[in-house]
Amino acid sequence: MAAPAPAPASRPAPAPVNEARVFRPEPAAPSRTPPREPSTVTIKEGTTFSIRLGEGLSSDRNRSGDEFTGTLEQALVVDDLVIAERGAHVDGRVVESQLAGRVKGLAHLSVELTRLHTADGQKIAIRTSPYAQDGPTSKKEDAAKVGAGAAIGAIIGAIAGGGKGAAIGAGVGGAAGGGTVAATRGKPVVLPVETHLTFRLEQPVTITEQLRN
Repeated sequence: MAAPAPAPASRPAPAPVNEARVFRPEPAAPSRTPPREPSTVTIKEGTTFSIRLGEGLSSDRNRSGDEFTGTLEQALVVDDLVIAERGAHVDGRVVESQLAGRVKGLAHLSVELTRLHTADGQKIAIRTSPYAQDGPTSKKEDAAKVGAGAAIGAIIGAIAGGGKGAAIGAGVGGAAGGGTVAATRGKPVVLPVETHLTFRLEQPVTITEQLRN
């Protein structure tokens, strides 16, 4: 009689699955937002720029073509976009510089803006109407010089020859005073550093925003 077949060995029960170890793929990364299109704005003709000079200018020292710098007194905002912040740099140049004449003619100085430094780092060429200023007149001072010369001449004439000498001396003194005036150049135009100037844009300027990566 054949021996009974051995009973199959019992298998151990499977260990409970640890949910923390089950492979779960990471959710798909959200699609990247497409880059924003740069904004384009136009600064209209007639827009004003209020600035403060970054350096002093003078009709005695500066010549046509000299460049200067300044800063915006107020932010430049177009279509709710800040094109240039307060304190942004601007560049300009001397349009005309004229010395005062020794006999007649006032000193003259005119300047304009040429570039605007924007908030995104661009240097935009602009054209503005010039700011112009004439030197102060010296009529009162000239009259005082002539009068002083005549008075001194009259005193000298009186000492030298009495009444008639006084008249002659006054004429000579007046002529001398007039000569002093003729030999003295008029006062220059001076725009100290931090002078507040206002310019008006003569031509519209279109700017496209420079996006940073």
